[in-house]
Amino acid sequence: MSENWMLSRRKFLGIAGTTAAGLMLSPGLFAKGNEKPLIRFGLISDVHYANREPAGNRFYNQSLTKVQEAIDRMNQENLDFLIELGDFKDQNAVPNEANTLKYLTDIESVFQKFNGPTFHVLGNHDMDGISKQQFLERVENTGISSSKSYYSFNQKGYHFVVLDGNFTKEGKAYDHGNFSWDDASIPEEEIGWLKDDLKQNKRPVIVFIHQMLDDSKGVKQAVQNAAEVRQILEESGNVSCVLQGHVHEERYNLINGIHYYSVNAVIDGDGPENSAYMIVDIYKDKSLKIDGYRRASDREIKI
Repeated sequence: MSENWMLSRRKFLGIAGTTAAGLMLSPGLFAKGNEKPLIRFGLISDVHYANREPAGNRFYNQSLTKVQEAIDRMNQENLDFLIELGDFKDQNAVPNEANTLKYLTDIESVFQKFNGPTFHVLGNHDMDGISKQQFLERVENTGISSSKSYYSFNQKGYHFVVLDGNFTKEGKAYDHGNFSWDDASIPEEEIGWLKDDLKQNKRPVIVFIHQMLDDSKGVKQAVQNAAEVRQILEESGNVSCVLQGHVHEERYNLINGIHYYSVNAVIDGDGPENSAYMIVDIYKDKSLKIDGYRRASDREIKI
C-alpha cells in the first residue's frame, strides 16, 4: 500500500509580528499550477483553551492568541468555511463549571471573528465539566440546530459529514467529565443516521471526526467500532477522505480507497511558532491540497 500524500514544507506566516523560518520546498508542492480549487476551507484542531498554567507540553492560555493568528490569516483568504476538529476548550486542574463555560465563550468569540460559516466537531475535552448541550448552545454551527452533535452540510457540490464519537461503548453520551477518553464509540442511533445520510447523498463526501476511524486495534485514540463505521463509509462509494484530531500529531492511512488524516494540535508547544492550522483546497479531481502553517505540514492527498 503506497501513501498518496506528500510532505512539502513547514510554512511560517509572513504577517505582522511573525518570522518566516524553516521553509522546505518540495517539487510537488505546486503541482496544481494555476488550477483553481472548487472549495477552500480552514481547519484547526485540539485548541484546549483554558486560562490556566501550562501542564507538560500543553500551553492552555496561549490558545487564544494562537487561534487569533489563524483567524487573521484565514480572513485574508477566500475560504468557504472554517471547522475545528474538537477539544476546543479545556478546564482548570480542579474543575469549575462557571470557569469552563467562560473558557468556551472566550475561545468561541475569537473563532467567530472568521468572516464566514463556522463548524465544530465535538471532542472528549469539550464535555469536561459541562454537557454536550451546554457546549452546543454556546458555539455557532452555521445553519445547524444547536440540538445536533452530529450533522452534515453541503458546499459547492460536496457533502461534509461531522460525526460525534463521544459516547461510551454502551452508548452513553459524555457528560461533565463522567467518561474515559479512551472509551469512545459511535452509537447505534448515529450509525443509523449516518447510513441514511450517505444513502440520500450523491455528492463526493469528506468526513470530520475528533477520534480516529482508521485503526481500532490497540489504538486508544480510535472509536471502538471504527471498523463498522469504515465499512459504512466504504459501502457508500462517495467518501474520499476522513479528517481527524485527538492524537495531536500528523498520521496518515489509506484503507480501501479512503484517506484518513489526523492533524497537529494547536495547544502543544510554547509560543506562536508551535501553533498548527491549515487551509484545505479541494480540486475537480477530488484531490486535496493542505496548506499547513506553523507546525502543520503541507500535504497533497491524491484521490
